[in-house]
Amino acid sequence: MLKKLFYLSLVSCLTHTVAAQKISLFKQFYGNYDFTMIGNTHNIKQNGNGEPCDILTESSAELDLSDGKAIEAAYLYWSGNGIEKQADLDVTLNGEAVRSQRTNYLYRDAQKKYGDFSAFADVTAIVKKYGNTTYKLSDFDLTQVAPIYCSANVNYGGWAIVIIYKDETIVDNFVGVYDGFEMLESDDNPSTNIVLDGFMVTDITDSKIGFLAWEGDNFDSTGEELNINNIPVSNALNPYDNAFNGTNSFTGSSEFWNMDLDLYDLDKYIKQHDTSLDIEIKTGPDIVTINTVVLSVKSVFPDATINIQNVQNYCYSRNVDVEYTVANYEGNYPLKKDTPIAFYINNEVIWTVKTSREIGIGEELTETVSVTIPPKYSYKSVVTVKVDDEGNHKGTVYESNEENNTATFDINLIKDCPIQRGISPNGDGDNDVFDLEVFQLDDLRIYNRYGNEVFKYGKGYTNQWQGQSHNGNQLPDGTYFYVFKTPYDTFQGYIYLIRETR
Repeated sequence: MLKKLFYLSLVSCLTHTVAAQKISLFKQFYGNYDFTMIGNTHNIKQNGNGEPCDILTESSAELDLSDGKAIEAAYLYWSGNGIEKQADLDVTLNGEAVRSQRTNYLYRDAQKKYGDFSAFADVTAIVKKYGNTTYKLSDFDLTQVAPIYCSANVNYGGWAIVIIYKDETIVDNFVGVYDGFEMLESDDNPSTNIVLDGFMVTDITDSKIGFLAWEGDNFDSTGEELNINNIPVSNALNPYDNAFNGTNSFTGSSEFWNMDLDLYDLDKYIKQHDTSLDIEIKTGPDIVTINTVVLSVKSVFPDATINIQNVQNYCYSRNVDVEYTVANYEGNYPLKKDTPIAFYINNEVIWTVKTSREIGIGEELTETVSVTIPPKYSYKSVVTVKVDDEGNHKGTVYESNEENNTATFDINLIKDCPIQRGISPNGDGDNDVFDLEVFQLDDLRIYNRYGNEVFKYGKGYTNQWQGQSHNGNQLPDGTYFYVFKTPYDTFQGYIYLIRETR
């Protein structure tokens, strides 16, 4: 809680938020999944009312999953006071070193001298290794930093692990882990709206939501509110007007100093067919920082996949006919019409199309599209095709599996195609030039029958040879030899030069 009792020279520094990372979807799981959360504070008392500001360097929490629940993923979050040079980003979990893989900062002053951090690490391997046991987070040392923030009653530190587990008794369940680092405080940002999406509720039974938040306490609830879909939210430990009050709903603790692990049943706050959830949080004097939100709801999704059936190219043409199949084999909801499909070369979009009809559960749709390969790409390329992609690496469909949407194919615009045997530069538009533009040449050399070089051209060749020599004079009719290099190959052969009267 922020009482703003700090020395006048630092009051403005430690009560002004100038940066934030909005809460957004980090990871989703679909099927036989659910979640729990464990963690602990490193504060020995909550902030304010003259309590001591001592802070621990280690604490423990117990994981006790019942039989039949297999750990799928585990994500560690730890947070406390400190900016880049102060934040402790190296900790130890059950004796194993953990380094932050992703760090967010919130600055409390415009000069960015003071602030808080949130660190993240995927600790799935560690939690799978130890399973049900006591987890100790140690070597998390804020003892040098805490005194700076203690006088303003904003010092805090702690950790939590989000554990996703598999339970075969659960079906068609969506678990979404949303994270960021959003601070609410009365002066600059007294409220926030967090929208969770990526699902469609099919049954409200057993739906739930968990929060990891920092700095909240039970001293001052003035102006504090928590609403989900415009409905006030509460449980036995967390009243509607003081939701972030230093409690742990998973253990029943009300002495979870300066942090919250809160769990709410959602059956009163959501309806069947909802596709989003709106969380509104307000605060007054009490600072609240939202770090992680975990959602578990019954849902259904399509599952779009794409496979390439056939690729047909035409000699020296940049048009390629691609036959592809979009399927919804593993989904339990139809894949909508106009689902976008994007074609990429070197991670740049070259073409987009949409599915022509809805694809039902277990069905597929095979279609053909003519794709034009832009001139900037050579005759050999790898094309990546992504279903549910608008051409900006973003989709429009929430799927049960977002990681199986890609296929690739190779193109070779000159495969089995003969190189031009002759030119007749007479201006009739037929074989007037040595047409090699599709190759994107690095170098071209033309030689006469005696082996003398008569013409050359480097990068940027766009069919400049029309039977002339280096100095632009017309060469006599006859047989000439060429050697040209591309990024992939070297080609050599002969070509006839024949001038005809128009």
